[in-house]
Amino acid sequence: MGKRIIIREGQLKTLVAHIKESSEHTSMVKTIQDDLDKNYSPEVMTQRQGGEYFEKPSFRIKADGSMTTGNNLLRYLSMKYGDMVNDDFIKQVIKDWSDGSIKDGYLTKNISMG
Repeated sequence: MGKRIIIREGQLKTLVAHIKESSEHTSMVKTIQDDLDKNYSPEVMTQRQGGEYFEKPSFRIKADGSMTTGNNLLRYLSMKYGDMVNDDFIKQVIKDWSDGSIKDGYLTKNISMG
């Protein structure tokens, strides 16, 4: 036999808003992740500065094979999705995607969409 829970209308609104935010959040992560999977591949570029070599994360554009930086990718995705999410959210999606740590549409950090 199931248990019944009695909640106030305000609690119901808060709960519904939380569920809706969670599903929108996951959906947006998956949308951006799909875009990244289709169009980019994460790579490491070695650059020389002052006689030393540094590894710098970068991204290969699948359409033409050219390389782009994380800042350029962030700028592009901000123009594309900026009306729906903020830059911190997009940065976290890019970071988690390049690390391969997005699981079931969830990021490693809880970042607000807006």
